[in-house]
Amino acid sequence: MPTSNQRARGDKQEGLSTGSPIDVPKHRLHTLIGEGGFGQVWSADRESDGRRVAIKILHLELVRSIDALTRFQREVEAIQRLEHPNVVRALDHGTLGDGRPYVVLEYVEGPNLREVIHERRFIPPTEVLQILEPLCEALAVAHDAGLVHRDVKASNVILGRTPDGALRPVLLDFGLVKLLDETGPGLTSSRSMLGTPAAMAPEQMRGLPVDARTDVYAIGLLAYHMLTGQPAFSGGPGVVQSYLQVHGPRPRPSAKIEIDPAIDEPIMKALATEPGDRPASTRDFIESLRRAISPPESELVEVLVLYVEATPPVIERATQLAGEAGLVIAIAAPDSVLAVAPRELVDAAKLKAALAGLENVHAALGISIAAIRGKVVDGPALDVESWAPYPIAAGLWVGDGV
Repeated sequence: MPTSNQRARGDKQEGLSTGSPIDVPKHRLHTLIGEGGFGQVWSADRESDGRRVAIKILHLELVRSIDALTRFQREVEAIQRLEHPNVVRALDHGTLGDGRPYVVLEYVEGPNLREVIHERRFIPPTEVLQILEPLCEALAVAHDAGLVHRDVKASNVILGRTPDGALRPVLLDFGLVKLLDETGPGLTSSRSMLGTPAAMAPEQMRGLPVDARTDVYAIGLLAYHMLTGQPAFSGGPGVVQSYLQVHGPRPRPSAKIEIDPAIDEPIMKALATEPGDRPASTRDFIESLRRAISPPESELVEVLVLYVEATPPVIERATQLAGEAGLVIAIAAPDSVLAVAPRELVDAAKLKAALAGLENVHAALGISIAAIRGKVVDGPALDVESWAPYPIAAGLWVGDGV
């Protein structure tokens, strides 16, 4: 399927031949591959060696704007500060004869992440990790260098490939970057809330100071988008979405798609309204997400597992009994509940006696393994079929060794 770059080349191939050619020193421009309110991005060949590059050029009408020139200068400085394989590289920069600044970037072949999500509908958790881990490290390096990206979203990530074919997610567009150690001219207050509202943290919407946790919020939004195929806050006009981002409940991916509910916690923490309630860094976030998606083997312990299917009143009673026995509720629904606890911490005989008093139930009490981190449970125990005969027969089934 054609990538966005290929579509752009097809759609805008005539732009250069029919419009006024742009003369960038030592480069031969080919096609317009992207355009926004800030500038244009062209594919080009470097005359010295024929290397394919991308050239970003400020719109001519913005050359008199101090805000626009400052933002362009920030982007060039930000990319030059960073030496990371998952950040687009700046190769050169300069100014055209008409005063427009430009920056020459490496050309990354591949679809953007937004296209991939749209085409595949959602991305499985393990693939989400493969994409987000290098991006989170790239952002952490940026934060260490005093930079906050402020516009992390799916369309600003290209899924490129290394020469040996390995996946190489690349973060683009540092046009809204914040230099935390900046001492020169800043942006005017009237332009301080620039960005994509659906990808903005609450403090950005309020015009408050930003830091690394602003990008943590954006990465949380991106993780939700990848896992579910939908924006975290959607379904209404822009003003409603903005209100929900600041005041609404934090969304749970497992409410939209069938994934382990343990994945909800790190994403909801990243999307906390107050920056102080979020992980302090993108490294902290990706570590918590990694542990939720693929818990280390060392965290798996032998557990006693209770699973009950019944009417809501009976489920309420079964949940109460599980809590009294010291079990952690792992999955709860109106007509079912699954709870676990380390095997040695539960009086199995007492729990069996209490469960015997329940009527009209399909229940199972068995042994499995799981990772328990506070109230978050992950591991084979969540799959009832792996430790009990399923579907569960009427009454109480008790596994060997309980």
